[in-house]
Amino acid sequence: MKKIITIIAALTISASAALAQGGLLDALKNAAGTALGNAATTATTAATEATGSEALGSLLGGLLGDLLNTVTTVSLPGTWTYYSVATAISSDNTLVSLASSAYKTKLENKLNGYLAKIGIKQGSAIFTFGEDGSFSISNGVKVIASGTYTVDKQNNVVMKFGKLYNYLTIEGKLAATTAGCQILCDATKFLEFVKKAAGVVGKFVNTSTVSELLANANGLQLGFILTKQN
Repeated sequence: MKKIITIIAALTISASAALAQGGLLDALKNAAGTALGNAATTATTAATEATGSEALGSLLGGLLGDLLNTVTTVSLPGTWTYYSVATAISSDNTLVSLASSAYKTKLENKLNGYLAKIGIKQGSAIFTFGEDGSFSISNGVKVIASGTYTVDKQNNVVMKFGKLYNYLTIEGKLAATTAGCQILCDATKFLEFVKKAAGVVGKFVNTSTVSELLANANGLQLGFILTKQN
């Protein structure tokens, strides 16, 4: 119990100082690092109550959850079901989950809508990663994209698409999530994939709204959240 109280105190003090100085993100990273482990959820909840700030609690929860995920090894080969769009901010080579906000909701809803148009629908689209380094993306009936992939020891993922996608290459990061795993990459590259996939399946996708959102989001990462099939 004393250990949890100490963690909560560290989180609250660091976060409060950051609010005063405008350096909330850096302080949260440092404070959250000491909270990894089984006490993370408890510490986050208590910190929210102690500060009386719902926004601060959301930031702490998202940050702690993401830090916990990055230390978990994911085995990519296998069959996965598309769960949702993944969003994060890349800062100092650390991926930090976006706090709950109207921006996050609008962005994810738009992107999930675009992906649904090209056949990547939540709960039905299938991502298959072979042991031989091949991958395919299916709408549940037919393959709409394929290519090769690699994953290194630092969980860096490189996906190289075939001729229909003009050999588009996406470089991203693989990490665990509560749903299964996520593959995140540069937002611009992700939108490039969406546009090319739309052309392949003969659909029109106007990404101008999302492009406007991205213009004010430095370091934004986008990708896929997947759940592994049994």
